[in-house]
Amino acid sequence: MNKEIFNYLETVTQSLNINNKDNLNKIYLQIISDEDITTINLGNSNIGFENEVDYLIIKMDESTFFNLKDNKKHPEDLMFDEKIKIKGNLDLLK
Repeated sequence: MNKEIFNYLETVTQSLNINNKDNLNKIYLQIISDEDITTINLGNSNIGFENEVDYLIIKMDESTFFNLKDNKKHPEDLMFDEKIKIKGNLDLLK
């Protein structure tokens, strides 16, 4: 997994305005590359989402992640053009 992804996610999660920061432990980002699938817990918890009853998973290709990061694509455009899958409780983002 690209170390740049981890560094960027750490910066983003620190700046998020979420009412309950503990919810970050229930939010996972799955990055799919040519070699593997990496699941990252945004709260840096090592609890797998398989053990969670209440969770949110966001799946995307590595190239899609970088297009978002570099502002090459708007997130709303990705809902139609790219394969981003969101599964779980969206209320965790409040």
